[in-house]
Amino acid sequence: MASNDDDEPLIIHNEEDAWALLEAAVSGGGRLDAGGLKFKGWPIWSLDAKGRDWYSTVPTRIMPPLLDVQKDVNRAYANMQYGDSNLRKLRDEDRDALEVVVKVEKGSSIFTADLSDQLDKILQAAVGRMNGTEALIAVLGIGLLITAPVMYKAWLAQRLKEKELQTRTELESRNIAARIQQSQEETRRLEIMRDAVTRQPALQAVKEDSQATTNKLLKATRPGDTMDVRGVPMTAEEAHEIAQPEREQAKELELQGSFRIIGNRTDRGDGFHITVKRRSDGLQFGADVLAELPWSDQEAIQQAEWGKTPVDLIIEAEMLRDKIARAVVISAKPAEP
Repeated sequence: MASNDDDEPLIIHNEEDAWALLEAAVSGGGRLDAGGLKFKGWPIWSLDAKGRDWYSTVPTRIMPPLLDVQKDVNRAYANMQYGDSNLRKLRDEDRDALEVVVKVEKGSSIFTADLSDQLDKILQAAVGRMNGTEALIAVLGIGLLITAPVMYKAWLAQRLKEKELQTRTELESRNIAARIQQSQEETRRLEIMRDAVTRQPALQAVKEDSQATTNKLLKATRPGDTMDVRGVPMTAEEAHEIAQPEREQAKELELQGSFRIIGNRTDRGDGFHITVKRRSDGLQFGADVLAELPWSDQEAIQQAEWGKTPVDLIIEAEMLRDKIARAVVISAKPAEP
């Protein structure tokens, strides 16, 4: 890894380079310029699955978690570029540039994805929003959280502890604990990552997204399968023992009708947030108005608020446990008199 104290580019070739530079960034050592950072051959996401359905084939049950790897990358970029991990903020050109290509090695079941181009795109977004050191911490943290074996092992150790607390007995598969035993170096790296998350709280969301994706990978196994995620092999039985139950999924729906604007927050910096009440049934909730919404639609909302008049809205929303969890206005027009 080259130092950029001499205005040379910082080139990250492997995980060791990434950890060394992240440690320097969180400890405040040296003059670090994220603008000169380059990725060559890192980070690499990998999965090795074996079983009846895996030799030179791709079972459809693995598709959802593979797509979630893409979502993890997209959310990380959206947060750096737009200050919000809402995937609706991504433009078509963003999605094209961030597309992850997963390769399956011939005659095997080894899946790999080189994420260096995607991380470079995230870096460009981060450099535009923060200083050089903070951008380094954010981008290197993202790459390591998604691909580093020690982060996966730390999550497995946490899951083992949670399972033992739930059952009040030691797990029968004690050899799992031996497989994820952390070395002194790995323990030090976890401390580095904890410092990085403290400096960049947005990394916590990346950590949770990556853990949820890995959890789906483990749940995709069937009897007879063996799945090696980030260098830790595990049978299907062990995987299902460790995996968390699936969280309740939000339901997507479209809400439309005549609404009154009863509140408006403009302190978001990118768009604004309104509280609306539907006239037909009194349904009340908050909704984001993104900066990308056409100006004529934004003006219709503002005029309705100022004039205390109704406005016709179409809103994309997610409902979780009978509550509106997220909502975004996609159309706004003055209501008919």
